[in-house]
Amino acid sequence: MAGESDHQASTSEAARRTKGGKRGKTTQRVQIDEEVTNDNEAEEESDSGDDDDQYDYRTLAKILETVPKLTSRNYYSWCTLIKANLRVVPHATWHLEGKYDRSHPKWNRTFDNALVGVLRSTLDTEGEHNILHLLLDISKNHLTFHQAWKKIERSLTKASLLGAPFSDDMLYAALQRCMIRHPVYKETVATVHQVSFDALATALTTHQSAMESVPGQKVDPRQASARTAGTNEEQAYDTESDTCSAKTAVKPKRIRCWVCKCHGHSTRQCDASVTIPENSPLAKTN
Repeated sequence: MAGESDHQASTSEAARRTKGGKRGKTTQRVQIDEEVTNDNEAEEESDSGDDDDQYDYRTLAKILETVPKLTSRNYYSWCTLIKANLRVVPHATWHLEGKYDRSHPKWNRTFDNALVGVLRSTLDTEGEHNILHLLLDISKNHLTFHQAWKKIERSLTKASLLGAPFSDDMLYAALQRCMIRHPVYKETVATVHQVSFDALATALTTHQSAMESVPGQKVDPRQASARTAGTNEEQAYDTESDTCSAKTAVKPKRIRCWVCKCHGHSTRQCDASVTIPENSPLAKTN
């Protein structure tokens, strides 16, 4: 009986020691986790405190104090000064360019709020060239660009629909048809045997330059219609003169009767009554 009681006592004592050891280990682990958590919180608080110090409104306002008011005339210089002054702020450029990690606790809204407030203070809302005029100019430029781009799209659509008329052969044929009837360029067009729009245009340009180099032969291509009309009138006048001269030269002689002195019939065809004297040779009959 005594041995059994000693064995039970030793067993209960070992169990107590084991429980006490587990409780000690658990307590030690909890203390270590709390220390790590406290250290992390302290680091985060220090980082946020540094951010608050770095990105404070007054600090940024003091840094950007030399930046002039933004107007519609100094936009580029204003942007340059803003970027140059923000380079002295740690990580500010990365923040503006979006190269930072958004999940990092170091980046919060403190910098955004401070920067927005400082930039608002640099905007000029009074005067002739204020920020409102700048926004109006931007909207006008955007509208003008939109209209111009629509015109370009319509032109591209028309070009894609037409297609073939814009080929080199069609351009050459169109230029040849326009210039072959021109009194100044028709000889030049006839001498160009290369079927190329660039070759024909170069030949016409060279011919025009050669004519302009001589003062007496200087020709204005814009007066081609007047010269053509004048040439046509001269040709018509010459034709009419030739016709008149030809008619005059070939004009037949009119027949005239010497009995009645009238034109249009001969003496034998005259019906006028004539009295022949008795002593006239015509009165004698065989």
